[in-house]
Amino acid sequence: MADREWILLNPGPANTTPTVRAALVMPDLCHREPECFEMVRRCRDGLTRLAGAGNDWTAVLFAGSGTASVEAAICSAIPPGRAILVVDNGVYGDRMARIARAHGIPVETVRADMFTPIDPSAVDAALRARPEFSHVAVVHHETTTGLLNPVAEIADVAARHGRRVIVDAMSSLFGERLTITDDGIDFVMASANKCLQGIPGVSFVLCRRSAVDALADGSPRSVYLDLHNHYAQQERDNTPFTPAVQVLHALEQALAELEREGLDRRIARYADNARVLRDGMAGLGFEILVAEPGRSNILTTFRLLPGLAYDVLHDAMKRRGYIIYAGQGDIRTYAFRVSNMGTLTPADMKAVVHAFADSLHELGVTSVGARQK
Repeated sequence: MADREWILLNPGPANTTPTVRAALVMPDLCHREPECFEMVRRCRDGLTRLAGAGNDWTAVLFAGSGTASVEAAICSAIPPGRAILVVDNGVYGDRMARIARAHGIPVETVRADMFTPIDPSAVDAALRARPEFSHVAVVHHETTTGLLNPVAEIADVAARHGRRVIVDAMSSLFGERLTITDDGIDFVMASANKCLQGIPGVSFVLCRRSAVDALADGSPRSVYLDLHNHYAQQERDNTPFTPAVQVLHALEQALAELEREGLDRRIARYADNARVLRDGMAGLGFEILVAEPGRSNILTTFRLLPGLAYDVLHDAMKRRGYIIYAGQGDIRTYAFRVSNMGTLTPADMKAVVHAFADSLHELGVTSVGARQK
């Protein structure tokens, strides 16, 4: 395995640069020394700046996967006696609802199918009917299928009702357009190993300072995932628990590389990647399951061709050095996912399409495009 480099077409962890990986190899460093706290502060400042937020926002770091930061925000933000409205049109919206229930937080969902962005009017109706909701939680990019939810419109609805918004931007921050400072939004969660092109092991919550400051007098529902405790200690150049020191060093390098590439250029590169992939796969007869207006530029869910099973397609692609991803839930039986985040380029995506064509030939599956010739 150490000798093989895979092209990762799964939605995180994504392919990284050699310099990000090399940053993991650093001198051993005690997590309570000034050098470590200086690195933490540089990472926090870089995240906030590159996300387009000003001094009234901050970043709070967690050692853990993306779900750690999602759970930290949800279990910390909802006051006692209040409830949360969760947008559920995929696995990750459902996960936020499960997190709320696990912490004893009253929760209601507003739903759409996993191929359809939520209608903001459904959020509006739910908020009108239930004054006990303090927050709305929404996944920006549902990697269940690759759809984008209309976060700006939902935040506008919530703000008009005097409610606050928690955004899971795990696989969209730094890869899709997202204005985190929109009125109504208080917390935005993401992780190092998605569009940031860092290493798994660190996630973070971008917080409106007034919102995280307001948590100071609350009773924490979690010891490890107490958002305010992490924030307060990081503000004082301290930490409640041992951070992932080497992964933070790689995160700092990934932030430097994002700054060099430029956020606009990274977003444009991902969009070009998606276009090349989708055009090429359409030529092979693969159907995209999310309609055009709701598609992200980061992940595409394709319907399997007749007579083609996912497992054999996965293995054929892996023999060629490419890792594709199964569908989640019931769609696994008829669809699969291809992501184009990370260091990939449009030229790489052309090679991906060629690998799919070769795999179909190896498996004896005739593409629709070939049948039409």
